[in-house]
Amino acid sequence: MGLLRRIVGFAPCAALACGGGAKSQSTVPVDILEGRTPPADAAAATPRPQLAALAPEAACTRFKALAAAQCSWTQRFPSEFTEARSCEVSLAKWFAPETADHEKLQQTVACWALDCDDATDCMVRVQRDAAPPPPRACGEEGTAPISVDAAAWSARRGGDARRFADVTTTVEQPVEVCGIDGEVDWMTRVTCNDGSNPYGSPAVANQSRDGWVGRGGRCNSILDRYTVRCPEAAYQVYVDRYVCPTR
Repeated sequence: MGLLRRIVGFAPCAALACGGGAKSQSTVPVDILEGRTPPADAAAATPRPQLAALAPEAACTRFKALAAAQCSWTQRFPSEFTEARSCEVSLAKWFAPETADHEKLQQTVACWALDCDDATDCMVRVQRDAAPPPPRACGEEGTAPISVDAAAWSARRGGDARRFADVTTTVEQPVEVCGIDGEVDWMTRVTCNDGSNPYGSPAVANQSRDGWVGRGGRCNSILDRYTVRCPEAAYQVYVDRYVCPTR
């Protein structure tokens, strides 16, 4: 999934699904750094010492400082994440032993001790070096993909859409794609009625999502939402990036 390699994302990160209030207290970030590729130079590939874990209070203080400094990936979190109580409750949930990938989440949050750019590269490395998660069962919590057979993949919602007007999406019935690459490909391939696309490139599409909107779709996965502004209308497009064909 390249959780933070392509973040909130975290997005990776991206983050993120922390869509406000009580939801943000129990939802793990997924895509905060989409579009950020791992450093390829030899120095960057050298293993770095693992940073000391940050307790929720210290981590939230760092997050607030990074957000105040306009660190780009922090903007993929909901605004209430800069409030100490909301942030600390969320991190306590993410770090709990019963939370899937809690150790990786702790390593990721430890990167917040660094400045913005170094924190970004640190989080990318954490995700790059982590073993990919196994597919999860439909309805199970987590950020791993749901594997579907060839027939289900062929019939996935939005798979044959050519125009944004061709498919009406909701939380219950989002477009289904595999991974962040599949998401931005869909958003840049589908067009307005006049044949134009408001994004023009995967990078622009990747930076244009409204954010996480909680869980939905066929398997209760974390969803992204876009407001697509075409000449004929503005479309709200919900996307489930966790539906993948069985390998």
